[in-house]
Amino acid sequence: MPDGTGYMQPFLEQAINGDNIIPGENVAWLGDLRAMGASVYADHGLPSRKDEYWRYTNLNSLNKYDYKLQNPGRLIDVPSLPHRAVAELASYRIVFVNGCLRPDLCVLDDMPDGVLISGLGDMIAAAPERLEPYLGKNIDFIDMPMAALNTAFIRDGLFLSVASNVVLDKPVHLLSIIAPDDSPMMIQPRNLVVLGSGSKATLIESHIGNPGVGYFNNIVSEHTLGDGAQLNHYTFQEENASAVHIAGSALKLGAKSSYDGFLLQSGGLVGRVETRAVLNGIDAECRLDGIYLGTNSQLLDTTTYVEHAAPDCRSRQVYKGVLDKNSRGVFQGKIHVCPGAQKTDGHQLSRALLLSNRAELDAKPELEIYADNVKCSHGASAGELDSESLFYLMSRGISFEEARRILIEAFVSEALSEIRLEQVAEDFSAHVRNWLQTNINFTELE
Repeated sequence: MPDGTGYMQPFLEQAINGDNIIPGENVAWLGDLRAMGASVYADHGLPSRKDEYWRYTNLNSLNKYDYKLQNPGRLIDVPSLPHRAVAELASYRIVFVNGCLRPDLCVLDDMPDGVLISGLGDMIAAAPERLEPYLGKNIDFIDMPMAALNTAFIRDGLFLSVASNVVLDKPVHLLSIIAPDDSPMMIQPRNLVVLGSGSKATLIESHIGNPGVGYFNNIVSEHTLGDGAQLNHYTFQEENASAVHIAGSALKLGAKSSYDGFLLQSGGLVGRVETRAVLNGIDAECRLDGIYLGTNSQLLDTTTYVEHAAPDCRSRQVYKGVLDKNSRGVFQGKIHVCPGAQKTDGHQLSRALLLSNRAELDAKPELEIYADNVKCSHGASAGELDSESLFYLMSRGISFEEARRILIEAFVSEALSEIRLEQVAEDFSAHVRNWLQTNINFTELE
């Protein structure tokens, strides 16, 4: 589809022409959904700095490479995971290589009644009617333009369904491995999570990129939580150093449901994670926390939008960043309180440590309130290590290098303390320590 000037928008021609293997190509509603995504993307193309939620993140670099659609899952083994405790944790493991399900690497035995963990492509082929009520329903393509592109490519990803009042006995571990080819590659995974009323589940995501040429990973996830459902969700992003990682999540929370998400992001040349949550039922609760660690010329973007559409709902957002060398961080967070959403309690906070005089943070916290009985707050700060705290530690005989390390770890540990699953907290803490040791020169400020 041209964009009106005779120019085919980047990547779109591949979505239209396909690769001869398109799950559900004869399913009418799915074909309509793909066509809608393609049409919206054809009209708008890649977001630019003129778009409100993309003003700090430029994707023009994607135009420099001829990204090819991913090869089906290459024959590789599961690499040594950077998080040992999670690797050893008893879990249901579903593995994707280059965005394609690898059944031989999955561990999905003995699932309880009422639980289905599957590749989305397999579900499209076997039972597309189970997907129709949910797939594409949480996303506004105008607000999430990269989701429009992803929708044009819908082929594979995670499908997780938990029936009402079922408590999943083990976490689900989604392991995404990118094994680059010799030429730039793009991946368009689509994940769908549906929790019935009163159900409970834990989802862990690990996004790992093997060394090699750069690639473009554009992930879209939809999460629908029924009344009283609970989802704990932990995400680790460690793509390779040349990758562009764009992830968009759309959440819909029913009455008395709760979502607890935590993001650790330190990979990729560009890493952007956007979360849009709608608290759609009374007494719903949404928690979004995270840590980002940037060095060299990385750009790490965290964008959130939380809509309080019902009364008596609560939301909390706390993000912390450590930025060194020429890295740049972005935090955009908005709390929108709809008319009638009385007794809303919403809070967001962004804090960043700048360890180099060349590091930069762009922060834009926002409140938009259309109800009068609410309690909302927001804040953002960025700065260097506190000199008084540094002096205090050194006055107690601690070296300058060790004092800096202690203060940085303490700054990050406050956020890590919110993680409820012990193995995830252990691994995320270990990753932070290793990242600091590998990337930060503690002997001097740059």
